[in-house]
Amino acid sequence: MARVELRDIVRKRRMVHRFTREPVADETLLRILEIARHAPSAGFSQAFRLVVLDDPGRLEWFWRLTTPPDELPELDQRIATGPPVVVLPFTSKAAYLDRYSAPDKAGFGLQSEEAWPVPFWHVDAGMAIMLILLAAVDEGLGGWYFGIVHGESDLLPELGIPDQYALLGAIAIGHRAPEDVRTQGSAFSRPRVSVDELVRRSHW
Repeated sequence: MARVELRDIVRKRRMVHRFTREPVADETLLRILEIARHAPSAGFSQAFRLVVLDDPGRLEWFWRLTTPPDELPELDQRIATGPPVVVLPFTSKAAYLDRYSAPDKAGFGLQSEEAWPVPFWHVDAGMAIMLILLAAVDEGLGGWYFGIVHGESDLLPELGIPDQYALLGAIAIGHRAPEDVRTQGSAFSRPRVSVDELVRRSHW
């Protein structure tokens, strides 16, 4: 499969909300997820973990559990047009605090959450998630990162997630459906900021 340039991958990336039922080959999925191992990780803490849901029954269970009550009328359509793979990303603050309690890192004084200028366990995980989304595009697939606003308290115990790990939403991966064509929404109603708006030199 021919690869494309990074800039082309970035420009092609967008959130896909409707998928075909075509499965994602295991080797393709593993190539996509493996890329997350190369995301930056403070102190090489490597606390990012992924739980993959790709069994149809498990996926239906996931959607039924996480769909808010007011959106239940859309549940059947959500299942029918949903992705063949949902990846749940997790991170562990405790792993970072433990890592920076080790002799080679203790001198930084980052043994407590309050000492961190920003929560790198979230920052690093966000970079890993973006790598997964870009890798999906590189494989000719679509990706969709979304938050879970309902059912998390039931979801985590069923999946056997250790207490120290926090769920960061979900990543859908699959083949984009032809009907996933959107002409409205924020990306259409709001212009993309220019480089001049984005970049400041020396001061704001």
